[in-house]
Amino acid sequence: MPQTPGSVSRAISEILLSKPVILAALELGVVNYSALARLLKEEVEERLGRRVSDTSVKMAIIRFRDKLAESLAGSKREVLEVIARSSLSLIDDIGLATVRASDPLSLVSKIAKVVPRARFLQLTQGIYTFTIVADMETLERVIEAAGRTLVEAVYRDQAAIVVISPREIITTPGVVAYLTTLLAFNGVNLTQIISAHTDTVFIVQRDDAVKAYRVLCGAINAARYSGKA
Repeated sequence: MPQTPGSVSRAISEILLSKPVILAALELGVVNYSALARLLKEEVEERLGRRVSDTSVKMAIIRFRDKLAESLAGSKREVLEVIARSSLSLIDDIGLATVRASDPLSLVSKIAKVVPRARFLQLTQGIYTFTIVADMETLERVIEAAGRTLVEAVYRDQAAIVVISPREIITTPGVVAYLTTLLAFNGVNLTQIISAHTDTVFIVQRDDAVKAYRVLCGAINAARYSGKA
């Protein structure tokens, strides 16, 4: 085994912080600690380069759970407060295109000429590309103006769900992580995520739009109910 110095507690902390699904279960208090200890024991031994007992792993998990609960108590309340004060908007029939930006100024100039009547438009600059999210009519005009040879990928049949939040979302860590985790657990794939000040835009397949909207609406309603309890 590789010789890695450290304690069982440190190994457990490193392992669990890399497993968000288990973290969520620990937070909810729905974990069988003995079973989880047996599951993680071999990985702990690999990290430490020595044998460890089931009991030491189990106790390390419980200590980690206690610290997790303490650290999340305040932050989760703040996350739910932001979500409770958020609202949703669904925009249907949009698409997404990624375009190579060998000449960014020229590309932006071309795009600017064809988008004055856009029903929906988001433009994001990467290192080597631009990603344009727009209503389908505008997107086709953008692709034509940019030049189809520069287009890396096009995703049609998309929808945008815009989460409009209070300004506190800018300084509250974990809001987007909370919402994306809920969407992932419900089998919703995100084509793109865009942050625009207090708006968070989730781009999803059109077929998933209603499900995603219901999941996010449920999260907002649950946060509001929890604030009244």
